[in-house]
Amino acid sequence: MPRLIAGSVAENRDLRQSALVSAAQQIAVDQGIAAVTVAAVAKRAGLSRSSVYAYFDSAADLLADVIADELDAMAQALTAAVADVADPAMVIHRWITFSLDYIADGRHALARSAGQVNLPPTRRAQIGDLHRRLMDPLVSALTAAGARDAVRAAQQVAAVLDVAVRRIESGADAGTEAAAAISFALGGLRPA
Repeated sequence: MPRLIAGSVAENRDLRQSALVSAAQQIAVDQGIAAVTVAAVAKRAGLSRSSVYAYFDSAADLLADVIADELDAMAQALTAAVADVADPAMVIHRWITFSLDYIADGRHALARSAGQVNLPPTRRAQIGDLHRRLMDPLVSALTAAGARDAVRAAQQVAAVLDVAVRRIESGADAGTEAAAAISFALGGLRPA
């Protein structure tokens, strides 16, 4: 049995699993998501390959944890960023601004590359649920603003955000793109 590094077997298991996720995240950031293999993660974490398989079925399963952690952190940060705002238009404004800042500074890079990974179906569903959770503050604001179909409107705002991200990644000014995305999104809430 492996040497215990924590006070209990359960704590030891959690620490090792966390170390594996951290190692995978570091490899993905340093070398790209394709470099995350069971062998590379085991080496970075100082464990054997068989130890990795005791926690994860595959490198894709391990990457799902990395992506899930990133999405969960972003969802918490987004919720906190709009928590003190009551005006729906200001929530939408702050949601877009915060999202673009979060993506532009690289904190969302691993989740954006999730499409490159053939995730197990159950993990893909989990990642989809976490992505939808990112939209919760936006959906609530759009509902409060009177959108007829707030989920559809949120998806449309997300599409505008995606265009802004691609433009920023191509060298466009982040502030200009954020202002354009906010103007477009809020303009769509005006009565026809």
